[in-house]
Amino acid sequence: MLDRVSSETLSHTAPRPRVAVWDNARFVLILLVVVAHVISTIRSQTPLGWGLYAFIYLFHMPAMIALSGLFSKADVTLKTVRSTVQLLVTWLGWEVIWALIHFFAGGRDLSKNWLVAPAWTLWFLVTLATMRILLPYIVRLKHPLLFSIALALVAGLSPAIGGQFSASRTLCFLPFFVAGWLITNRGWLSGQWFTAPDRKTRAIAAGALAVIALGVALLAPIRKEWRVDTWVVWRDNYAWLFDHAPVFGWSPTEWWAIALGGAGVRLLLILVAAAMTLALLILVPRGHSFITVWGTRTLYVYLLHGLVVMALRSSGAVAWFGEFGEAGVLMLVALGIAITLLLSMRWITKVFRPLVEPKIDWIFARADESIVKK
Repeated sequence: MLDRVSSETLSHTAPRPRVAVWDNARFVLILLVVVAHVISTIRSQTPLGWGLYAFIYLFHMPAMIALSGLFSKADVTLKTVRSTVQLLVTWLGWEVIWALIHFFAGGRDLSKNWLVAPAWTLWFLVTLATMRILLPYIVRLKHPLLFSIALALVAGLSPAIGGQFSASRTLCFLPFFVAGWLITNRGWLSGQWFTAPDRKTRAIAAGALAVIALGVALLAPIRKEWRVDTWVVWRDNYAWLFDHAPVFGWSPTEWWAIALGGAGVRLLLILVAAAMTLALLILVPRGHSFITVWGTRTLYVYLLHGLVVMALRSSGAVAWFGEFGEAGVLMLVALGIAITLLLSMRWITKVFRPLVEPKIDWIFARADESIVKK
């Protein structure tokens, strides 16, 4: 995902030809990320805003994680090490950027959780780096996907597994990362039904998304009965979730009920996210187009859009749009699309490359691939 963090630039070997469907999917998903963040702070003001936010959050990050898993390697080569180090260096650099912004714009000093709790969108970089480190060990298990699902369900049992170093999200999204790796290495999506889906297959995929969208739409007017948008942040433990977002009034107090109920809800959300991810991938165009090119620049959009969205929030622009109700939500959606298109431009990559893809050659000793265990 996210340009495979421009993995081609991290290798001294010739890059593999890019497959259009994956870059097309990357662009669609990064567009959803930006739109969701733009409407986030005013989502509860209207059923449309809440429904759109909840629908996007049900699957957009699981799908992005799955795409990352597609292109990850379970062998420790120089290329995979460099790619992971690149992620960590980029994360550290942007932690400094956000710290400086908070200091000069808001007068906020470094908190005691600086680096421990990744700044806003930076959790993804930490999660992705952690998953890459864990992958070589997990895939050597007999049932890696089942094991990763078990970890995702167990993660909600303890309040100690939370936002620090993105631990909760890492474990919750791990099944999607492992599934992405399995798709590549076991050919799960190599059939014609996926590589060249016919009208019937596309209709089924569209129907699945429509049914889920209808369910969210029906839930939107009674959203206070179950704040599913709180559950799909994938960050909090079951006890906290039941306390702050009970499921239609159901908020168990016994530890076993909290554990079983929370794991059941999380498993349901994992299955929904998986179905929506597959449906989206079936519907994404297979051919090359302008969005294919833009889909190679998603890391830039991901990191830079946070600055734009934060500026819009701080200036009061998002709140102003929110005063227009559902029309304001639609205007913010259009604004999110415009931000995505702007940040996908080629000149953006040229200007911001030092911040998004800093050179890391100086970190490594002079060595060839044979020095690192293959």
